[in-house]
Amino acid sequence: MRAGSEYDEIVKEIIPIFIDYDIKSFPLDLERICRLLSVSLIPYSECGPEAKELLLKKTKKGFFVRGTHESTPTIYYNDYEVTVGEMRYTISHEIKHYVYDECNDDNKDDDLADYFARFFLCPIPYLIVKGILTNNDIASHCKVSITAASNAASTIRNRISSFGYKIFDYEYPLLEHLIPEEFKLYKREHYDSETGRWLN
Repeated sequence: MRAGSEYDEIVKEIIPIFIDYDIKSFPLDLERICRLLSVSLIPYSECGPEAKELLLKKTKKGFFVRGTHESTPTIYYNDYEVTVGEMRYTISHEIKHYVYDECNDDNKDDDLADYFARFFLCPIPYLIVKGILTNNDIASHCKVSITAASNAASTIRNRISSFGYKIFDYEYPLLEHLIPEEFKLYKREHYDSETGRWLN
C-alpha cells in the first residue's frame, strides 16, 4: 500500500505538462501531446507481420522505449482488437514512463503509471468543478473506457465523502489554466474567504 503523498507527487508532475504545453481541451489529443513531448507514437499495425507477432508476445498493450543518440523516445501501442479507450489508456500509461525516464521492463512502479494515466486523462479536480461526475459523462467527455470512467467516478465520490468540495492548493494552477472563470465561480460557491475554509 502506497502513501497518498506518492499519488499527490504524480499529480504535481502532471499539472506542469498541461500548463507548459498549453493543453486545455478534452478529450486529450494524445498524438499532439506526444509530438509536443518529442515522443514517437507507433501503433502495432504499422509494423510488419513478423514484428507485430513479436510485439504482441512482448505485451498485448504497449511499451515505451527510451531515446538514444540515433532514435527518439518511442511509444509502441497495440491497436488490434482493443477499444479506443484502452489504446488511450495505454499511451497515457507509457507517457508516464517517458516523463520519469523509466525503463519499461521495470514493473515495480506500474501502479503509479496507471494512476498517472487515470489522472492525466480524467483530472479529478477538473471533473469536480465541471460537474462531470457520472460514468457515462466522464467516458464521453474524456474519451475513456467505462471501466476508467467508473474508477474516476468512484474516486470523485470517495474524495467528496472525505473532503467535501475542497480543491487542494497544488491543484489551483491546473484549474486556473483549464477553466479559470468556472473555477472562480466554484470558489465563490464552495469557499468561505473569511474563514479560509472549504464548505461541504
